Amino acid sequence: MNTGDTNTTTGARSAPKDGPKRSRRRPGQTLACGWCGSPILIPTRGRVPKWCSSSCRHRAWELTRAAASGRAAVQVVDRVVEVDRLVPLVQEVPVNAVPKGAVWPATLVQLVTQVDSGRVYDRDLPALARALQDVIAALERRPGWRRQPR
Repeated sequence: MNTGDTNTTTGARSAPKDGPKRSRRRPGQTLACGWCGSPILIPTRGRVPKWCSSSCRHRAWELTRAAASGRAAVQVVDRVVEVDRLVPLVQEVPVNAVPKGAVWPATLVQLVTQVDSGRVYDRDLPALARALQDVIAALERRPGWRRQPR
């Protein structure tokens, strides 16, 4: 069959074999929008789109029309867009921090205040009393220290 022969089933002329070859489209191929640059999914058949939406197509038309009429193309900003950005913050948080040294008396004063105001549950009082008795016993075992009478 010659390159210029007519196809017998459709009556159309076949393209020359040494002419430009079109690559086949594959599913998932994308193309960048001519205005905003966002990706456009190319259909497997039909016309290849230039714009991602009608608004991008219209904006490109407006720009082309302004350039053709001699007016300078001006970009108008109609609103300010604020973007939230994640900023890593390293902060040391004490977890179950044990008071040390001179902090103990202030901590015990806070405990007294909470017990007096009723902010400690009644169910926790027996365990608290046992813990305080253990503290007093540890103080009495300490050499060189004796409890002062009231």
